[in-house]
Amino acid sequence: MKKLLVFSLLILITILLIANYRIPFLKQDGGPWSIGFGTATEFPESISVPDNAIYAVENLRRIQGNTAFLADPFFLKENGLFYVFFEHKTEKPNASIGVLTSPDGKHYTFGGTVLQEPFHLSYPQVFKYREEFYMIPESKAAGQVLLYKSHRFPYDWRVCDTLLDNVRYKDPTIHLSDTLNIMVVCDDNLNMFMYEADSLFGKWKMHRRPKVLTGSEARAGGRIFAHKEGLILPVQNGTNGYGFGLSLYALTFKNDGYTVKRTKPFFLKQQSEISVFNAGMHHFDIQQIDGGYYYVYDGNRLASQEKKWNLWGSLKMNYYDLKNWITQ
Repeated sequence: MKKLLVFSLLILITILLIANYRIPFLKQDGGPWSIGFGTATEFPESISVPDNAIYAVENLRRIQGNTAFLADPFFLKENGLFYVFFEHKTEKPNASIGVLTSPDGKHYTFGGTVLQEPFHLSYPQVFKYREEFYMIPESKAAGQVLLYKSHRFPYDWRVCDTLLDNVRYKDPTIHLSDTLNIMVVCDDNLNMFMYEADSLFGKWKMHRRPKVLTGSEARAGGRIFAHKEGLILPVQNGTNGYGFGLSLYALTFKNDGYTVKRTKPFFLKQQSEISVFNAGMHHFDIQQIDGGYYYVYDGNRLASQEKKWNLWGSLKMNYYDLKNWITQ
């Protein structure tokens, strides 16, 4: 009996040590977010963050002193100008969507607020579809996935459709093509689901294999990019607190199904040598522009050196990760 008790205790300690190693019981305290951007001639195998430019939160605070952070950047290039749309948090309870503009993709100026609602907005995925400009922001607080259309780009965004109703989804991420229209979303229980439709304005319904991922990497972190490896989906990693890192996954579709593979673990992560990104990074948008690649990302800094207990969060995420590993 005593040997059994000792053995059980050793097993429990081992499980706790593994759980703490994967997702620490003490998590870091993250602070305000900023935006970075860069270029590449080929799709980058890795990002040299220290070599790239940064639009820090202090830049915007000099213009609008009540800025708390800027995050979730998505960009478009139109008529020779770069437009970076981002979640803009001030002292108000809900964040709005702002825009930065640049003639060269290096020197940005603040273009003001482009979308504000009575509810919280973030993750402003902007795209051009049939010569019109659209945006799908996160509108979880409204209980819907809303589609906005610009009537005076980059301003005057108005709701033109409700893609999903009576849902509370984080970071809806869409991909549209002649042969495939999909959207991935994340719920509050660390599950990523996939929806499909015959067009942007078609009826969006759950994919026949609805669950894509679950656990500590189950929330999209940027635009889906078509690549030779498949559709590349950036996915946030929350192992050491929210927004700690970002991995790349490849989605490959065949017949009525698909496969999902983690191809670049921690493609972006905490940058200890860069003060504004020393807590983590959690978003990436890359597109082919002018024969090369242009990309934007975000990151946050440590609010303090203090850490907070995260025992239950660690155990829960480890459980979901184990479940995801078994079912994949």
